[in-house]
Amino acid sequence: MGIMRPSIVISALTAVWLGGATLVSAQDAQAGSVADQADPLSSDPNDPGNLLREIQRQDANREALFQVSPLGRLRNHTTRAKRVFYDATGIKLGTAFNSAGQTLSNALPGTDRSGVATDNDFIAKWELLNKGKPTHGGVYFQLQGRWEYDTTGPQTLGFESLASAIGTANTYSAYNPTYLVRNLYWQQGSEKAGWAYRVGKITPDATLDSSPNLAPTTTFLSTGSTGPFANALPDSGLGLLAVAFLTDRIALGGLVSDANADRFNWGNIDAGDFYTAGELRIKFFPNDPKVGGTKVTLWHNDGTKGGIPLNGSTGREGWGIFAKHEHPLSRDGKTVGIVKGGYGFNKSSFYEKQVGAYLLRYDPPAPIAVQNDLFGVGFNWAKPPQVGTRDEYSVEVFYRFPVFPVVDATFAYQAVINPARTTEIDNASAFSLRLRTTF
Repeated sequence: MGIMRPSIVISALTAVWLGGATLVSAQDAQAGSVADQADPLSSDPNDPGNLLREIQRQDANREALFQVSPLGRLRNHTTRAKRVFYDATGIKLGTAFNSAGQTLSNALPGTDRSGVATDNDFIAKWELLNKGKPTHGGVYFQLQGRWEYDTTGPQTLGFESLASAIGTANTYSAYNPTYLVRNLYWQQGSEKAGWAYRVGKITPDATLDSSPNLAPTTTFLSTGSTGPFANALPDSGLGLLAVAFLTDRIALGGLVSDANADRFNWGNIDAGDFYTAGELRIKFFPNDPKVGGTKVTLWHNDGTKGGIPLNGSTGREGWGIFAKHEHPLSRDGKTVGIVKGGYGFNKSSFYEKQVGAYLLRYDPPAPIAVQNDLFGVGFNWAKPPQVGTRDEYSVEVFYRFPVFPVVDATFAYQAVINPARTTEIDNASAFSLRLRTTF
């Protein structure tokens, strides 16, 4: 897969060190409990509610390539400590480490071709109201850190070394400072209650058009695959998100957020620039947990103060539409197909036009005989709004498997065709290795 710098070994050892069996506390193992349900406001695996749910559901008997981890005992002690802390305070804790190394076959002159970066999340949920009931409410907190190992992070490789618009590794680049408060909000309600909302510092691109099958830490890597950025989504900042569940299949959601939001601070909501969106959600297959449903979003962004690009916004005022549909393609529910696409008017979104199609197979018959593995292949097309750019295409293939019960490894390949922001490169390959653990 090409030559990677020795620093990737650090990431690998970190994942192995943190791996091992976990204990499932009594309050987390209650089947059908409200706390055991997916977050009612987001399908993104990295959204705080869903990430905590994943951590709480870790199974000591999960099949893996190597069933025993060197530090399983330490993990058990950590899990017991979290359980004692929860019993005393009502606060649930969890963390995730995601590291990715990537090598490009081609790059612009004077730029790096390989690099390694880590994304680390600390999650806390303080249960304060109607604990265990459909109308439960509490405070969610997410501290996120990202760093590189004296290299150029994979996300930067795609955007700068390759001049790609689709990108090659979403989220894997350094922060300065290393850690920031990504989310801090109050959330209340559930699907069973018929309503839910969150208010505070929120992350819109982890909620609207989100999917359990499209996330850079668990499935595909590229920004085109994992982000709905033909939608001028603002960055993490002050906002309100709410959803009403009209039936067990249909829900309506709405979001209002600071268009000048900046994850490194509290934005500039006093400027009076807002992002607003309405979303229709339909579950055609409500009993299939691997299918994230159909979502259609209409949005408007007032633009940013001074016209500065932020996250999915170019800084210009505009509006658009984005849609995503997920469909089971096998009777056992293990094969899922996804199509998505969007259009941003007035050149206001990161992609003016975006189309993607993806196929995922859970527990495929090969190449290794362990459960909990996943194969995926995807296609992306994106047209940036900037004058002088060209249409870009990419094909992405990955295979993810558990090395230890709570350590997943992913091998990924991307073919990037016509990088949008250069004419010096017509095609390039990106080879990636990703490691993930939660505890």
